Amino acid sequence: MDWLSTYSQALEDRDEREHIYKDCIESYTKLADHAAASWSTSLNVPGDTATADSAVSKARSKGKGAVEVDPPTLTGLRTDLASTQKARATLQSQLTDFTTQLDALSTQQRLSRQQLTVLTKQKQDVDRKLRDRDEELRGKSKLVEQAHDEMAALGLQLNIAEVRSERLEKENKELVERWMRRMGEEAERVNRDSKWE
Repeated sequence: MDWLSTYSQALEDRDEREHIYKDCIESYTKLADHAAASWSTSLNVPGDTATADSAVSKARSKGKGAVEVDPPTLTGLRTDLASTQKARATLQSQLTDFTTQLDALSTQQRLSRQQLTVLTKQKQDVDRKLRDRDEELRGKSKLVEQAHDEMAALGLQLNIAEVRSERLEKENKELVERWMRRMGEEAERVNRDSKWE
């Protein structure tokens, strides 16, 4: 397995792990929003201290059955709510960043797969062409060997023909010399017989 396949598989595994917790994150976000809204409404978060103090005074004036809200407790709840909202904003920012990175990596993975498909096809084409060239080279090498063999055979035949030609030329020369010698002898004999000498 090459590095690209390993990298793609690792990205897919990571995506599966992160998507498992997606519902939990969304549910927690909704719950935190709902809780923040409830605290803000019940505790008058946007209001000022005077409103809170008047609420405390009214609660004290109602007698024994009323619930008293201590200002330091209210301040602590407000601080806790602000911290929770800040933490929630931080988590939301991190979630956005992670989502952006995930989208970018998914796009990169898709492009890598497309590039891998193109490269695989190109490799197959080159492999096929290489096999064709190898087959062509084997055929041409065979033709060259046959041509060498034929040239060697023709060279051998030419040598034999030259030797035979030289031998025939020599024999012909000897025959001509013998014939000329014989004709000379016959001419001399005819002259002797005719007494022309």
